[in-house]
Amino acid sequence: GGSAVPRLWIMLMKSRRSSLIEGQLLNALVMIANSLRAGHSFMQGLELVMRELDPPLGTEFGKLVKECRMGLSLEDALENMVNRVDSKDLELAVTGVLIQRQVGGNLARVLDNIASTIDKRFKTRARIKVATAQGRISALVVTVLPFALGALVFGAYPEFGGVMLTHPIGLAMLAGGGALLAIG
Repeated sequence: GGSAVPRLWIMLMKSRRSSLIEGQLLNALVMIANSLRAGHSFMQGLELVMRELDPPLGTEFGKLVKECRMGLSLEDALENMVNRVDSKDLELAVTGVLIQRQVGGNLARVLDNIASTIDKRFKTRARIKVATAQGRISALVVTVLPFALGALVFGAYPEFGGVMLTHPIGLAMLAGGGALLAIG
């Protein structure tokens, strides 16, 4: 248990950070696209995002800009950022930027299309979350209910609870209920 708790904590914090980054990514892409339309370079757009957005995405763009200033190519710095951040949306955006840099074209339009795609995905996820909320709550209630009833029986009527733990039929019933709960 002692070794599992830090891993679970790290996974929880990593998931929370990824969610925050994905929430900020849409604004970042729109800022870069607007910066490009205003006549600024792509690097200036990245610097704008670095200055204007709160952590964690602003910090990640700061690392990206620092890597570029230290002589790393933009492509490698973008790949490093994708490796640091576990986000499929960021990976999509970086892939679009890298392809546009090789092929050419209007980067602002590419970023707008990617932002639109990410926005649609975000809204679809929210709709799915709302549509499945009742099922998720029902699953939670069905999972917790046997334990709550067990605590009630063992707490209020210890003689009945004692029979469940000492009699073979009671033990079989507990094992069967646990198996059915696990299957459910």
